[in-house]
Amino acid sequence: MQRNEFAKLVLEHQARLRMFIRMLGAMPDAVDDLAQDAFVVAYERIDTLEDVEQAGPWLRSIARNLVRNELRKSSRRRRVVNASISEAMLALSDEPATAAWSEDWFAALRSCVEGLPRHGRALVDGRYQRGQNASQLANETDMTPAAVRQALSRLRGLLRTCVETRLTEGAR
Repeated sequence: MQRNEFAKLVLEHQARLRMFIRMLGAMPDAVDDLAQDAFVVAYERIDTLEDVEQAGPWLRSIARNLVRNELRKSSRRRRVVNASISEAMLALSDEPATAAWSEDWFAALRSCVEGLPRHGRALVDGRYQRGQNASQLANETDMTPAAVRQALSRLRGLLRTCVETRLTEGAR
């Protein structure tokens, strides 16, 4: 795979990989580092990727192993929120059905984000796609950092409810 092809792969999968790492219980401020570590490992092992169509599951398996390594570390600087939650999510993420579930989850999330009002979409995009913090978003939106954090909290609640509803309706 050529360097520009790998760059496209990163662009295509970075947001989902970050969400997956967060879902596994990584601390919010460690998600970017773990995602970057996963892409570095992927680049080093790109010759083991047999089918580009399987890049998502392949990247998630690399990220899963990195989070497992974080759990094993006994250093003071742990990058997972709660070891027992992460262990449960890691076990769940190993099951074959979880791959299909995560694809459904991402599709539902994408649909729910698209259904947000323009201002809400802009905040979610800025925070979770571009990695901006509350102060940076406040400068762009004429809001205070506290108001941005409050709005993001409410948006996460709306998105959680929307995703759960879509997944429940899809299971019927």
